[in-house]
Amino acid sequence: MKKVIVTGGLGFIGSNLINILSKKDFFIINIDKVTYASNFKNISNNIKNYKFYKQDINNQNFIKKILNKYNPSLVFNLAAETHVDRSIDGPKQFINSNINGVFNLLEAIRKYKRKIKLIFPEQ
Repeated sequence: MKKVIVTGGLGFIGSNLINILSKKDFFIINIDKVTYASNFKNISNNIKNYKFYKQDINNQNFIKKILNKYNPSLVFNLAAETHVDRSIDGPKQFINSNINGVFNLLEAIRKYKRKIKLIFPEQ
């Protein structure tokens, strides 16, 4: 069974991806920091082979630990701040998530000793 990490898995796109992957032969690790865009109700209740972690992708030590624990073959990075109007009021949060968070995720994957495919949708 392939193991896959979905960051931002409680958001609209991430939760729908998890529901699709759950019908395939995957073990799904969902990492979400749980913000205004997160919704636990979007994830089907009968998913087997699923683990949720409330965590920020800026926590590089946590990401390294998860990579070593689960040895995934695939990471879908869907963690992002998305509402443009909120970026005007608080750009620091957007820079922290959308730039620094992605950098920390990439660094953790780069330092990981096994090959992992990273899927990063254009936003």
